[in-house]
Amino acid sequence: MTTITNRRSTRLLAALSALALLSACSVKPTPFTQAEFAAQAKADRTAMFQGQQAVTTPLTLNEAVARVLKYNLDKRSKMMDEALALGQTYLDRYDLLPKLEINAGHTERSEINATRSRDLVTQTTTANPTYSEDRSSTTADLGLTWNILDFGVSYFTAHQNADRALIAQEKRRKTINNLVQEVRFTFWRAAAAQNLKTRVSQVIATAESALQDSERVEGERLRNPIESLRVQKTMLESIRQLEAIDQELNAAKAELAALINLPPGSDFQLDVPSNDGMAIPEWPLSVEEMEEAAMVNNPDLREQGYQSRIALDDTRKEILKLLPGITLSFSRQYDSNSFMVDNRWNDAGAKVTWNLLNLLSGPDRIAHSESVEKLAEVKRLALRMAVLAQVHVVSHQFASASKQFERAHKLWTIERRLAEAAGNQSRGGTVNEIERISTETSAIAAELRRYQTYAQVQLSYGKLQATIGADPVPERLASHALDGIAGAIVLDPVGGTQHVLAEDDLFRQQDPTHTVRDENAEPLADADAHTGAALSWLEDSTSKAIKTEGHE
Repeated sequence: MTTITNRRSTRLLAALSALALLSACSVKPTPFTQAEFAAQAKADRTAMFQGQQAVTTPLTLNEAVARVLKYNLDKRSKMMDEALALGQTYLDRYDLLPKLEINAGHTERSEINATRSRDLVTQTTTANPTYSEDRSSTTADLGLTWNILDFGVSYFTAHQNADRALIAQEKRRKTINNLVQEVRFTFWRAAAAQNLKTRVSQVIATAESALQDSERVEGERLRNPIESLRVQKTMLESIRQLEAIDQELNAAKAELAALINLPPGSDFQLDVPSNDGMAIPEWPLSVEEMEEAAMVNNPDLREQGYQSRIALDDTRKEILKLLPGITLSFSRQYDSNSFMVDNRWNDAGAKVTWNLLNLLSGPDRIAHSESVEKLAEVKRLALRMAVLAQVHVVSHQFASASKQFERAHKLWTIERRLAEAAGNQSRGGTVNEIERISTETSAIAAELRRYQTYAQVQLSYGKLQATIGADPVPERLASHALDGIAGAIVLDPVGGTQHVLAEDDLFRQQDPTHTVRDENAEPLADADAHTGAALSWLEDSTSKAIKTEGHE
């Protein structure tokens, strides 16, 4: 009977194994259907613009920047990266705690675990077998284990992840500065589109009408053919220039809509300042002051500083791995075996484990980590040099853009006056329509160049702010509504208080309860009290090992 049961069990196990194997082999890639792609596209399109405040009034530059900071999808992704990095620092706290495990199990034997014993001296075997275990048993235990070596590695890993959270913050700052630069540049290009679009369309229509008239006159031979061809050439050149301007104007507004996350083709108006409002912003800092501010506040430099600190912690982790691992354990055990005198008992122990092969590979790993440290330092110095050069380059770009705008403004003033004079003379009959169209085209082109050069002024001004690490919006806002954000934005430090990061802003917090470490502070000050002694032992051991490596 027992043999039959065993055979059935074997067959059942073989059948289940074969079924599992066939199931694994039957997995095939399942592509999305066209309907699923269409449904996903529709859902994503709705999610892209969901929850946004509608544009009901003309947008000022500050309001456009506010919409970018609140709704831009690239900005949202950077915010989520930062939140993810901060969340990892919370999870790292649990890696510093001991492991608390509960285990339970139940076993059944088909046969009793009976044994015979043999006398060591006489080599005689007992006649009757004996057993000391039940055919079925239930076991359970609740155990607490703590590996001090793993704790040390987790401690430095928590430091590194805290630095990575700070790196995510600096990347978010950089993204904000880049977006603000793009908005400043694109806003004025879109302003040109708003102010010039109607005029361009009207002049194109007039030029096409004049071209058709000239072609008709040429066909009827009412004028010298050479003169008619010259008129047609002039009109075609004007139309080509105006159509190129029209294409530039159409692209500008679409780019601004994408930045502020409005659906393509949205109709919105801009609150464009008058001509007197297009003034060159003053820059209050000297080049020396800009260099000093950039060396402290530039987000790329701060990011590289945190990378250097991460590399240093990697070296400490490699040194720590050379030490023996000490595991402390305590557990409460239970066994239902009826032959046991005590079914419940406590178990405590300590174990030392030391991988001696790590002593062979340790020096090479430490040397590699130290090389990474030196590389991070060299990168930081190279980046500082690049930032210093960028300060001077962007400063010259701002000065050049300002001069180009002054030239474009003067040229636009002249072209505007010529166009006004030609219009007056055309109405008086002293200037023909062809010359008026040409002067009007030149005036439109000059005004477009004026807007374009002013956009370059705004772009280079934004680059100056980004290079020295001056944030256009403070870290903490009284209100996260669009009006509150727009009111807090400072695009011109002369007109308001520019938010230049101070030393304490290195440790900005998304959550008031979150604490990020500095060089001398414990990153997890609220950890359990029993970790204090282990931290002291860990840092003492690591510092001694570092000193020993230094002497060697």
